[in-house]
Amino acid sequence: MIRITSALWDEYVYDLDAPSKRENLINYAGSWGSVRIVTIYTADISVFVFDLNCKDDCPVILEINTLCLMMIFTLSGTYRLNAGKNVLFTASKHHSLFSSGYLRSSAILQGDLKLFAICFTKNSLQKTIPTALVHFNPNEGIFTEWPALLRSIRPTTPQMSMIIQAIMVNIDKNKRGNQHIYFEAKALELLFLELEQIDAFAGRSTNSYLKEDDLERIHQAKIIVEQNLLNPCSLIELAHKVGLNDFKLKKGFREVLGTTVFGYLYDLRMEKAKFLLKSGNSVREVAYEVGYKNAHHFTTAFKKKFGHLPSKVNKL
Repeated sequence: MIRITSALWDEYVYDLDAPSKRENLINYAGSWGSVRIVTIYTADISVFVFDLNCKDDCPVILEINTLCLMMIFTLSGTYRLNAGKNVLFTASKHHSLFSSGYLRSSAILQGDLKLFAICFTKNSLQKTIPTALVHFNPNEGIFTEWPALLRSIRPTTPQMSMIIQAIMVNIDKNKRGNQHIYFEAKALELLFLELEQIDAFAGRSTNSYLKEDDLERIHQAKIIVEQNLLNPCSLIELAHKVGLNDFKLKKGFREVLGTTVFGYLYDLRMEKAKFLLKSGNSVREVAYEVGYKNAHHFTTAFKKKFGHLPSKVNKL
């Protein structure tokens, strides 16, 4: 069972204890604001989309009394996990929680907030990462192979964002008989990217020269890149905006995100382009939407990334 409780919601309690259901929609409103929770159920994986509009800070308690891994992505807004530790989560960041059988976590939700979460039960974890479960230390409540990385704040990559977008677009189609296969496949794809990222973070040198303030500035640069696909900043402009010199931005960006600033911009553009093409937009329209003035240049870049022409996306 997964339970969310908030005193601000008149002691409202949200329980995930009906795995036989395929879809669940909850709307709740009061003088404090409103909350909307959409849940998609498959056999061993559940997907949550959480929308909150709150006039004041909203304290909540999350309780999990089963073995599971929950990945939580902040799509917009901010919240603080375990208020005493003052861990702030903002847009384009995520973290994971692992419950060995019982987990209780508190958070402060703020203003307009949108979260996307996926919960993998013990059965799904045994099928996908059985070796990780062997290394699980029930006394610590974490995977011993990944220390505190599961709970650390990590960037949400363009690939992760596109998978989340695709899942959310298809939620309304969940009444189709075979949609659970789609959701499971996308959820597992997201889990694969999560494990890859954790492995990469675990292998990173502990002698990094980046300070905590530098890391925050790198993440600010990441967000600026994401918000300016049509008119990206030059490296010097970006460095100036976040208060770093261009050398530290270049080196730090590669260390934190595993690619260059413009490599990240390229990946973002191509992933968005692929999503738009699959949604039925023309090549010319998509080229413009991702910042290419020349459709031929866009076609060349797309083929370099994916190995085929953009016009072939819906034929593969």
